Amino acid sequence: MKFKSFFKKSLYCLLIAGLCCQAGCMLLGGGGEPEKGDQEILFTEGEKAMEAKDYEQAIGHFQTFMDQFPKSKQYTWALQRLGESYEGLLTFYYKKRIEAGKPEPEARRAFLEKYGHYTCWTETTDELQYNRMHYKLLLEKHPKSDIADEAAYRMIVWEKDYKGSPEGVLREIAELEKVLSQYPDSSLKPEILYKTARRCRTLYEMYAFSKKAGVRNPEKAEHYRAKTKFVYQLCLDSADRSDYGQKAWEEMAAFEQGRRIYIRE
Repeated sequence: MKFKSFFKKSLYCLLIAGLCCQAGCMLLGGGGEPEKGDQEILFTEGEKAMEAKDYEQAIGHFQTFMDQFPKSKQYTWALQRLGESYEGLLTFYYKKRIEAGKPEPEARRAFLEKYGHYTCWTETTDELQYNRMHYKLLLEKHPKSDIADEAAYRMIVWEKDYKGSPEGVLREIAELEKVLSQYPDSSLKPEILYKTARRCRTLYEMYAFSKKAGVRNPEKAEHYRAKTKFVYQLCLDSADRSDYGQKAWEEMAAFEQGRRIYIRE
């Protein structure tokens, strides 16, 4: 009986010592980096939240990931996804409400009351914008990241209204071509080519049919007519069977039939 009692006490002491040691390792971080599985779970939860359009939750997950795993190979991806989450938040709770008929000042006020604590918004007289700070940081600090092409693409500022003038279209084309020049193997290549082709088509229509003084230019119209077909074909060659390949095929056929997308007949 004494032996059994001694054995039980010894086993109990060993168990307590083991638990204390484990707790100490947990508190001290075990002397190493957190488990890889923890990183993957947190990142995956962030992406799931994005897919569900739960952008506030996604922001929390990706920010926590960056705070806890600054040396992770997925750090730049989390930074990119964080920027996308902020954009999604702005689109879903501000832009879509304006599209649904809510006055802009009212939509802006409601949005800032709830999400103004995020310091990444820029206010203009016309609208509220995401300042792209996370994309800028990615490109400045991690220019060779696997996702730098996506950040560069998202840095492009799109014109709300060309107002019949070529300047804004030319700027967008230049920025699209710059991204493709810097990242020729980008997975975004079909999308970039498709958007470039549409803008070349818009320029063709401006130079060929504009009623605005000083815009019509037959020589430039012919140049952008040829470039439109060329870039649509590049998109077809690179897009394989993606949505952009299908769009390029349909739009090139419509273009050759004389249909317009900007200046209506």
